[in-house]
Amino acid sequence: MNKIQFDWHLECGVASLGNLILLLLALFSFPFILHYTNALALMDIDPSSPQHKAAVMRFCVVVTAYLWILFCIALGGIGTSSRCTYADVIGKGWTDTLRGLGISAIVLAALFAIGQLSTRLIPASQADAAAFRWMVPQRIEEAVAFLIVGLSAGFTEEFVFRGYLQKQLQALFGNTLVASVLQVALFTQGHFYQGMARLIPVALMGAVLTAVALWRKSLIPGMIAHGVGDSIPAIAYFVQHM
Repeated sequence: MNKIQFDWHLECGVASLGNLILLLLALFSFPFILHYTNALALMDIDPSSPQHKAAVMRFCVVVTAYLWILFCIALGGIGTSSRCTYADVIGKGWTDTLRGLGISAIVLAALFAIGQLSTRLIPASQADAAAFRWMVPQRIEEAVAFLIVGLSAGFTEEFVFRGYLQKQLQALFGNTLVASVLQVALFTQGHFYQGMARLIPVALMGAVLTAVALWRKSLIPGMIAHGVGDSIPAIAYFVQHM
């Protein structure tokens, strides 16, 4: 394991230290945003209630807007203190489309397996079970809204966490393992609102996505797998109501 070598100037980073601090502040502000926008009100509303649709829409608008703000902060900082570009953060493109899609499918299967195993092995509290139920769309409008959130999360979260933060933290600590652990921890803390039982699988999923991004030197497989995985409840709704 390489030793930690701090570089507060982020000479090998993709953005300035100030931009990194701004993004971290935005990340840690998420619980307050959910609270002050009342975005989690849907957790207290029965899914069959007519009020559920409005609550879902509020939640989806708040989360989608927040994700794209994170993306804009990261994107706006790229290249301000280096010659790094957006493409450098995304990583290598595909020379073999079928192989790339195959890798994405394997990653998606791994994420799905983690989710299924965690559901069976980790007992959920009554509050955690309720938190999971409200994530299942009951109407077509809710399914569309969850689909937008899922696809947005797949792109923006991979760009921000496995792309921007991974590179910034590697530059800051001079150590890939430390950067990966911190990046996955930051990713996991953003999912506290889903319930404590979800944190372990979220961390494992983050670790898988990080490993794939480092292995392939590209965010594209993870973006596809993450986006499709987060959209499964919406996709399932559309399939059931075709």
